[in-house]
Amino acid sequence: MTEDIDPLAPDLWFGRIEMIARGDLGSLENALRHAGHLLHLTPLPFREVVRPSLDDDVFEALLMAGDFDTAARHLVSQPTALCVEQDPDGPVQAIIGCVILQRAIRGTGETVAAAVLDAWTTCLLALRTEFGEDLVKLTDQSPHKSRSARHRRLS
Repeated sequence: MTEDIDPLAPDLWFGRIEMIARGDLGSLENALRHAGHLLHLTPLPFREVVRPSLDDDVFEALLMAGDFDTAARHLVSQPTALCVEQDPDGPVQAIIGCVILQRAIRGTGETVAAAVLDAWTTCLLALRTEFGEDLVKLTDQSPHKSRSARHRRLS
């Protein structure tokens, strides 16, 4: 889906992730829409692990229908990596199991969508902290690349 789209430079892409994390976009709907667009503009070294799970039209239809929770869940390309816990007396907590960082990344919010968006931005910014904005070391850690290389060696 993103192969034909030129990526943003990593510093600009992460700057946009920071804007979402700070809540600079005014509404949850705007933040989710921006996040969905950023998935298509992911810097090349990161596209192995950060990619859209829905076509733009489907994602936009969810937003237009007000189904922010479902849209937010689709920011995480591996649905099994996401867990959402709702405590009736407290905020919603979203947990992304990040295989690259080998730890769980947590986000909180008043809704599922807000919690998932918080976990998503926290995870991406943690990857930047770990691997730097150029993400060069990330390509060595990618589970997809490792599997592909192993498959090529076995073929």
